Amino acid sequence: MKQPTGLSGNVQLRLVNSTSDSCEPTGEENELYNLKLRIVSVFVLLIVSLLGASIAVVSAYSKRLHIPATIINTGKFFGTGVILATAFIHILPAAMNALTDECLPEGWKEYEAYAGLFAMLAILAMQLIEFIAHHQLQRVLIHETKVVIEEAQTQSAIIPIESSQQHGHSHGLSLLQDSHNHRVTTYLLEFGIAAHSVLIGVALGTDDGSHFIVLFITLCFHQFFEAIALGAQISQLNNKSILPAIFMVSFFALTTPVGIAIGIGVHLNTYNPKSLVALVTTGVLDSVSSGILIYVALVNLMAGEMGVGAHGFFQLRKRVKCLYFIALYIGAALMAILGRWA
Repeated sequence: MKQPTGLSGNVQLRLVNSTSDSCEPTGEENELYNLKLRIVSVFVLLIVSLLGASIAVVSAYSKRLHIPATIINTGKFFGTGVILATAFIHILPAAMNALTDECLPEGWKEYEAYAGLFAMLAILAMQLIEFIAHHQLQRVLIHETKVVIEEAQTQSAIIPIESSQQHGHSHGLSLLQDSHNHRVTTYLLEFGIAAHSVLIGVALGTDDGSHFIVLFITLCFHQFFEAIALGAQISQLNNKSILPAIFMVSFFALTTPVGIAIGIGVHLNTYNPKSLVALVTTGVLDSVSSGILIYVALVNLMAGEMGVGAHGFFQLRKRVKCLYFIALYIGAALMAILGRWA
């Protein structure tokens, strides 16, 4: 291949050399990296996540520590805004930067929409998973309905059943279906937030140290209110035992610390954030994470809890509904503002 000559050729060669040099580890990352702070962050985020997710659960199962539903729901909708802004302001732009980085081969630069593509695929996958889950639960519900009808017919053959009792059966089946739908939504929310929490934990663990403090403070704020939104959903599962709720809260609380531990391990093994593997892995995982959070925030939380099908929400007083909308908007606004620094 003919090499460029003259002044333009020298400029091109310098640009290529400067780009390749910037893609190599300089050693400054290890100097700024503070292992003790990362270890402290593991325990701090464990406590913050556990505390946020436990508030609504403890309130639901303890009469002495009961918190009014309005306060719990205000925190939940505030957390919903936090989740939505986290996806759009913090994660998706980071994925776009990683997948269009100058250190990537030319093949990756030819298509600039990889981040949006992987986020869209994650949203479609979440929708398919939710459909399959609802479909399976619907089959269970139909079977339970047949059992109830057969029992009612058996009773009617012995003792005539009044219309009010038949209405009670249909009302009970409707409540059972709502309970199944809420259970699927909560499990999907747990899955989406847990996957995202592991990824941001890895990001915190591998951060070179230049933005660690700001990232850590933002993450504490984000995890606490995200945990409140998840805890509020878990508390409404109406399980007879508190053990399933304890398991779900504990599982969520451990995700970010586990991610940080993974990030520390990766960084200590000569981690180069500008390598092809690091950029592609980070970009793809961030894209998928943003897609999951967008779906969870828009479909499961906003549409599910405040949308057309949320009949309980429409029955609330205007003052309470306004409070919930304001909480949603403030949560999104604060996370958007924090995006200025982290």
